[in-house]
Amino acid sequence: MEEKCSLSSMEENKFKPLLLIGSLIGMLGAIVLIIGMIIQFEVFGTAGINVFGFVVVAIAFGIFIICLLTLFGTLSIGFIVNDERPGLLALSLFIFAPTIILADYTTPLYYLLELGNGVFETTTPGFGFYLVYIGAGLFLLAFIFHIWTFLWKNRLSSSGISSGLNLGGGDTEIGFTKVVRIITSLLILIAGVGLILGVIFPAYSSPSDPNISGLMMYEDGSHIDLQALFFLAYLGAIVVTAIIVMLSNFGVVKSTRSEIPLLILLGLIFVTPSYVPKSAIVGVWSTPIFELLVFLHRIVNTANFTFTLFGWILAISILVLIISFFLALTSFFFSKSAIAKTRTPRASGGGGLEAKRKKGKFPSGPPSASGPPSGDLGGLASQLSSSGPPSTGQPIVSSAPPSPPSFMATTGTPSTSTSSQDKPTCPFCGKSLRFIDEYQRWYCDGCAQYV
Repeated sequence: MEEKCSLSSMEENKFKPLLLIGSLIGMLGAIVLIIGMIIQFEVFGTAGINVFGFVVVAIAFGIFIICLLTLFGTLSIGFIVNDERPGLLALSLFIFAPTIILADYTTPLYYLLELGNGVFETTTPGFGFYLVYIGAGLFLLAFIFHIWTFLWKNRLSSSGISSGLNLGGGDTEIGFTKVVRIITSLLILIAGVGLILGVIFPAYSSPSDPNISGLMMYEDGSHIDLQALFFLAYLGAIVVTAIIVMLSNFGVVKSTRSEIPLLILLGLIFVTPSYVPKSAIVGVWSTPIFELLVFLHRIVNTANFTFTLFGWILAISILVLIISFFLALTSFFFSKSAIAKTRTPRASGGGGLEAKRKKGKFPSGPPSASGPPSGDLGGLASQLSSSGPPSTGQPIVSSAPPSPPSFMATTGTPSTSTSSQDKPTCPFCGKSLRFIDEYQRWYCDGCAQYV
């Protein structure tokens, strides 16, 4: 038990730098965001309390406490704990927890991003404004470090060394799943870069509106869309993860080979709502991939809109990302169930005799003075005592062996005399056979097998 705990601590320490960085970034983000909310959005203003802003401040303060305690535990100040899960859950609450489901979906993070877009449209942002969104950006970065720690640490629990949730997969050395994982990582890398380019640059053109901008610039080029900016940061995290997983499977870096981080990060943008282009229609449960498809559908069905090169890149990248997700699922389950099978080459012309020999009906291996491969050793000892040990140390050759199999070419009854009489020959290689009395079989030295 002590040895297991020691190994567990050793494995946990590998992830300590990630957890330290994530905790520090989370603490700093909480401080900056709270100060910015008080300055820019007047959470405790003269007109009263901004209820929604106050809730955001409360969530940020809770994240600060969790990150602070996690930092103390990681540094072993007073107690020792390397657990990223409290911080991960708290940051996930800030980024993904729903506040409205049956209307325009929003989360605490995207509530702030909507507020920021409103500030851009009505007034000039102040110092507190930039503090708020720097803090929100640090929260997103802290979330990435926490989820990396969680997914990469718990991958090791399949070996019984690390504690935590056993997600399994990723440790297989089967060549097929390794190739699928490399292809998946490469496709996700390409698709992620394509999505980033498709959001930054204009996806369509129109003769009636030559000033169309990319989604990152709010489509009309008036200002930056904070939602799109944070979506790009999340896509960047997916691209970096894909690079790390691909290099790990090539053996270039020593980190997780598992596809689980990619599955989780992709699943979040496939299932959980977040970014929505301004010209897209928000449904009851709106996800970024669905809303981007709605955006492309609007371009197709508008008479004077034409896809640009980056519009095609955006569309193809979405399709590649969807295919990559299913490939990642395949490699994940195959890594848990696939087994490498080594093919045993068959001897030329072996036929049914070779199959019978493999099933154990015939003795295997060359004859040896040590006796048959299996049987009663006591019976063998009595046989040797009655007949006497052979002087040459070779198997006993009977003076009257049974007739060879009917398929063997022979012209007489084999005997141990040194006459010119022909001996039975091997039907496979044509060489002479020896009869092994102790096995009661004919043996071919050329094929090294019984016939």
